[in-house]
Amino acid sequence: MRLLRRKDAAPPATKAASFFFSLAARKGGLTGAAFDQLAAEGYAESVVAFACINRIAWAVASVEPQLYRKTGRNLTRIDEHPLLDLMGRPNPAQSGKEFMAWLAAFHQLSGNAYVFGNGMDGTRTRPRRKGEAAVGELQLLSPGKVQVVKGEGFFPSAYEYRPDASKLVTYPVDQITGRSAVLQVKSFHPLNPWYGLSPLEPGALGVDIHTGGQRWNKGLLDNGARPSGALQVKDGDGKPATLTDDQYARLKEMIDQQFGGTRNAGRPLLLEGGLEWQEMSLNPKDMDFLNGKHSAARDVALAFGVPPQLLGIPGDNAFSSYEQAKLAFWTDTAIPALTLYLEAFNRWLVPRYGDDLYLWYDEEMVPALEPLRKEKATRINAAEYMTINEKRRAMGLGDIENGDTLLVASSDVPLDLVGGVPLSEPGSPADPGTPEEESE
Repeated sequence: MRLLRRKDAAPPATKAASFFFSLAARKGGLTGAAFDQLAAEGYAESVVAFACINRIAWAVASVEPQLYRKTGRNLTRIDEHPLLDLMGRPNPAQSGKEFMAWLAAFHQLSGNAYVFGNGMDGTRTRPRRKGEAAVGELQLLSPGKVQVVKGEGFFPSAYEYRPDASKLVTYPVDQITGRSAVLQVKSFHPLNPWYGLSPLEPGALGVDIHTGGQRWNKGLLDNGARPSGALQVKDGDGKPATLTDDQYARLKEMIDQQFGGTRNAGRPLLLEGGLEWQEMSLNPKDMDFLNGKHSAARDVALAFGVPPQLLGIPGDNAFSSYEQAKLAFWTDTAIPALTLYLEAFNRWLVPRYGDDLYLWYDEEMVPALEPLRKEKATRINAAEYMTINEKRRAMGLGDIENGDTLLVASSDVPLDLVGGVPLSEPGSPADPGTPEEESE
């Protein structure tokens, strides 16, 4: 039986392969139009990737960088320094937290992030004159507008920045030291030594499936959450018949205008002669797109290192509580990303202010790591083989007077005093607990 047949129907066009489906085969960097499409489809149109990138970016930005001076193995914290001022206000358009969030977002989106040191000479490591700032501003360059020029050795030969089609700025790279006015932060890429691998590339199929599922469900919603049925065309004898092109176009236009969309859901259909309605609703198995969407969403979250529980994706019980999932996110994803960015600054920016300086973070300023700090404090406090000062050093605290001694766990008195205290046998005359005998 042919349903709603039309004469000389053209074969359906072949659907073009998805942009994301082809990402897995890419070996080059995501620049230019490829980056623009990646940002549009992988960030602006994918709610899961959007949530993952923003969660990582603002987690990194929430930790304020600290500056330390290295003296041997000791680190002394510095509260005021021009480098701290630069990190707190890298440029007139951004605060320090905004800058770090954008840096992390660019890196998580494309696998690459580029920082331009305005006023920085790529061949020098110190200010030109005493008192002159080593770097005037820190500015982020869009990965889609930066081209890495391959070098003959380990370092690129230059970075080409094209803010628009008519302008090109080239930043050379010293082939001996690797110094440049541009810092590239990149992820590991086994197929390309010049560009980093975006998490969206291994997670591309998950993004495609999840986004396609959303569009499919939206289409079902626009049609009353199911294809209501089909129209059968029959002649006067009740046998299957066909429609002319004009009849088909008029019927299709009428159905789209008067019965399509959520506003017309449930509206009765007026049939003319020769038309019959056949109910053709989907079965529950065909309508169950949620499981497929959730599975694809978990794949995307896995590519970014974000526990699905933090995104409200059901079906994943790897952690018994939200707090455990949050702690895992910080220890496995946010902190490693933060250390990658700070180490990059220690390699590229910090030496211009002094070889004895070190930019890092303070674990005490990360509230999400409080469970680890409590566990560490309990473990150190229970260690009977450590002196008071050793325990304080392990917790990042200074020494105290007379703290280089051990405490006995039973009474918490210094161990060196135990041998000097006379101990009497219970019940003996020397035992303070024995009552004195009355004299006769």
